[in-house]
Parts: sequence; C-alpha cells; structure tokens
Amino acid sequence: MSVSKFKVSYPAATQLALLANAEKAALKRLFSSTEIEQPGTTKPISDGRFVSRLGSKRVLWRRQSDDSQPEILSIVDHSFAQA
Repeated sequence: MSVSKFKVSYPAATQLALLANAEKAALKRLFSSTEIEQPGTTKPISDGRFVSRLGSKRVLWRRQSDDSQPEILSIVDHSFAQA
C-alpha cells in the first residue's frame, strides 16, 4: 500500500499493518477523496486533530498545515473509541 496520500506515525504503523486488506484499501480511498471532508465521516477534535470513520474503526489524524499531508496518529476499534 502506498502511503503517498498520508503519513503514518510510528505507533500507528503497527495498527495499520494489522488492518485487513479491505480496510487498508478503504483507508487509502478515504484519504484520496473528498469523503474525508464530509461531516458524517470526519469530526474535528481538540488541538487540530480529527477523527474519521472507517467502517468499525476510527482513525485519529492531524494535518499540521493546509498544504501538508495528513498524518495518521492512531487507528482504533469503534468500541474502544467510545470507552
């Protein structure tokens, strides 16, 4: 999987590696389309970070500037994200 559309933090790299191939493809699609900007998909949280839905997973990411690539910080199961 090419990560040219986004960066992956060191802790998220293991989480990314554990995703099923279908989830990796969905993640790549999410960051390469305007879907990531939709309010039903992505919600801003504190400190310039965002949470996006990816099936049963939630992706925590940030963009340090408008022209920079997003950086994935963490990928967690939806049930863990609610706890």
